[in-house]
Amino acid sequence: MASARKSTRRFALPALILGGMAGNAPATEAGAWPNIPFPTLGGKQFWTDRYLYSGWRIQENVITGHSRLLDAGNVRRCWGAFAACRAVFDRIRAIRDIEAYNGHLVILVHGLGRSRASFGGLERALTSAGYQVAAISYASTRRSVARNAADLNELIANLEGVERISFVTHSLGGLVVRGLLAREAEWRERIEVNALIMTAPPSRGSVMADVLQYVPPINLILWRGLFDSRTSAVASLPSPNVPFAIIAAGRGGTGWNPILKGDDDLIVSVEETRLDGAAGWMKVDGIHSFIMNYPDSIKAAIHFLEYRRFEPPA
Repeated sequence: MASARKSTRRFALPALILGGMAGNAPATEAGAWPNIPFPTLGGKQFWTDRYLYSGWRIQENVITGHSRLLDAGNVRRCWGAFAACRAVFDRIRAIRDIEAYNGHLVILVHGLGRSRASFGGLERALTSAGYQVAAISYASTRRSVARNAADLNELIANLEGVERISFVTHSLGGLVVRGLLAREAEWRERIEVNALIMTAPPSRGSVMADVLQYVPPINLILWRGLFDSRTSAVASLPSPNVPFAIIAAGRGGTGWNPILKGDDDLIVSVEETRLDGAAGWMKVDGIHSFIMNYPDSIKAAIHFLEYRRFEPPA
């Protein structure tokens, strides 16, 4: 069972919403607030996933410290303390007989200022190929890479039924997973890491981050993730200790961005994506924001998940 980490903040909200908490599960848990099941209304940069179970998730608000339980359709079923949300879900899971993930799970980790919805095309393709997929949410602009790596570490430690995981990341997400894999973790004794595919990662740090750190309001909006993408911040981050591949994007020739040297995807230069130890590296034509959903990127990612290399097997 997930640990009920205590928030460092106390936050009280008025009871703006009244009603039942979770459909089949009555609202009786201490620490839960009155709730009507309702789709989330945004604010994705302030929520981090702390618990996942077959499309259901418990998220923590990084500003207030309170939690919410979302179902697979992104409808809020409970909110308040983490322990209360977990208790409500456990009852719902038993009533509805929700099956856990099992075997191999592919975890998608989005980039700076993005959300898990940014992986739409890739997620659909992976699901069609027979993979179980979990696109996670994390506060990319509000928390440091190290903190986001720690949060992801806790989430994986609390996975049930999973024996093997792989990662596909976009941009900053690659740094978060590198931070995760650099940690010692008990879950690695029972869960194998199969592969990591990073799309448009600032593997050596980002010159654009070096520039934008001085540009308001961009530096205020992107904040921690931007600062942790600087070349000086990434220098000490070790290479992944699992089979990994990199997919870069560019225009060819001088690229899209006159600030960057050589070819680039508008945000990250092609050379900035390179990292020693990669089992595969390739470039697709395109720009930074959409690279993970390009057909060539999707095809390569699925191939690497299967064979842990881009080249066809001999």
